[in-house]
Amino acid sequence: MGKDFICFLGTGGARFVVFRQLRSSAGIWCRFNGLNICIDPGPGTLARCFAGEETLSPEDLDAVILSHRHLDHSADANVMAEAMTRGTFHRRGALFAPGDALNGPEPVVFRYLRQSVERVEVLRPGGRYRLEGISFTTPVRHLHGVETYGLYFSLPAGRVAFIMDSLFFPQLASHYARAEVLILNVVLFKHPGHHKIKHLDLEAAEQILAAVRPRKAFITHFGTTMLDRDPPALAARLASRTGVEVAAAEDGMRVELEGLLGPC
Repeated sequence: MGKDFICFLGTGGARFVVFRQLRSSAGIWCRFNGLNICIDPGPGTLARCFAGEETLSPEDLDAVILSHRHLDHSADANVMAEAMTRGTFHRRGALFAPGDALNGPEPVVFRYLRQSVERVEVLRPGGRYRLEGISFTTPVRHLHGVETYGLYFSLPAGRVAFIMDSLFFPQLASHYARAEVLILNVVLFKHPGHHKIKHLDLEAAEQILAAVRPRKAFITHFGTTMLDRDPPALAARLASRTGVEVAAAEDGMRVELEGLLGPC
């Protein structure tokens, strides 16, 4: 079955980092309780699956999850779904995405692929979803330009949460309470102060970490202002201020979850 892990195929976020490829814009691959899950397959996800020391075969995927429809989170959704269904010849796997990514005026997953996947589920606020041996929730709709959700996984070994793109709001952290491992999309070093840009900055990340207090946190999905200021140094700053162990994700970083979940 193999041990549970999270692999950051790409850690770049926002359009300038993506189209300049300052960091990879691929998604996140998780192996939870023997299931292979691809979260937010942005541009380059398929190629990055074969670029590491250990090949991650998209044909072995059990689920693809889109937190929202923006291109840096969904551009490779179709190719990953087609690989999961082994060229649509095997009706298998699950696809989870917000309604506007599937049924809006500009759906980001092709209809024929939705028909070839064994199960398609629409993400909703407070939604609860099951895969074999695990479950996850979408606790709250995030404040972003399109319909967006974070993910909270309940695994046999413990709890892993992903806080995706969002403008900070005071109740955000409470929806991810008790997560033992927390992944935070931190696009901005400092928010410009207007609501047109709906992303977390370092100060918001600090507030979330201080409230959730996970056993281990990873910051990722960096924009240019974060990359310019050295993400590992910023992670160390967050750790110093919150007392939480924080690491800055790198492209291709694989995190083994053994020892991070369950009893201390």
